Amino acid sequence: MRSIPLVPVPTPAARPWLSRKLRRDLQEAGAATAGNGVVALQTLPDASASYPLVAFLKAAGIPWVVEGAGGQLHDALVATDALVATDAGVTTGAPQVSPAVVIYGSVLHAASADLMLGTFTSGMLAAAGSTPEFMGPAEPLQEPWDPALLTARLRENMPWGIELVSGHGFAGAVTAYRTEAGVVEAFDVISAPDVDALPDSAALEAAAVGANAQEIGLELHFGASGLSVPAGREALKVPQLLILGPSLHRSIPETLLMQHEGMAAEVLGQAPFQHLAIRYPAVSAWDGGIARVTQQRILNAVQSQ
Repeated sequence: MRSIPLVPVPTPAARPWLSRKLRRDLQEAGAATAGNGVVALQTLPDASASYPLVAFLKAAGIPWVVEGAGGQLHDALVATDALVATDAGVTTGAPQVSPAVVIYGSVLHAASADLMLGTFTSGMLAAAGSTPEFMGPAEPLQEPWDPALLTARLRENMPWGIELVSGHGFAGAVTAYRTEAGVVEAFDVISAPDVDALPDSAALEAAAVGANAQEIGLELHFGASGLSVPAGREALKVPQLLILGPSLHRSIPETLLMQHEGMAAEVLGQAPFQHLAIRYPAVSAWDGGIARVTQQRILNAVQSQ
């Protein structure tokens, strides 16, 4: 699956989670390869990973692989063979009827000695109706949410720090990393609320503009099982809202914003801090990946700037 050889770190657990041992094993494997291979987590094909582990793997750029027929390793973060991809990137299958909700986002902070990390994350989650309660480097999370301690931990692991976060009905990861422009704080969490009590998109939009967020996304996750994700099901998400900050949305072709029936775009805020809110049609069932393909084209246009 890659030109650089994979260095699998296997776990036999049917429901793997980011224990201290697993995090240490992944770190030690990465140090041992010294750039001569890509460390990957290898699980059983039918494993169901906790979302904090999935968010950690994505933030750290660590592949999750499973062994298929013939001994080949397959990417467990993409659709399995049971979900057949068409030429348009659309998948078919039978995802769960009641989706979980994924919220993710990022902001660029100016680098300074008194920078407090975590307030952006807690502010965005509050706008979505969630309150961080616990944090830590590994599961189970037992330390109370504390932005000062979170900042110290993330600073220790710079240029790339990752901590886990949880609260009532949600869990995920908070990441901080350095760039030439400053320090990026990002979060990626999943919640499993009553499907009739989804986050208020208007509140998220207002919070994103107020915090000058780089990006905020709200998606329905039809592949999740509670707060965990079976192998091959992470891709089964339907976008509901995407907010892009001033530095990201200016070069998006207008034709891309009109490719999905019912999709609408609106510029929010005052110049020079204007954000673009892209709203997708509300869904209650799996749409075959149509909205996801549309959003990926928009993100590809942003990344090519």
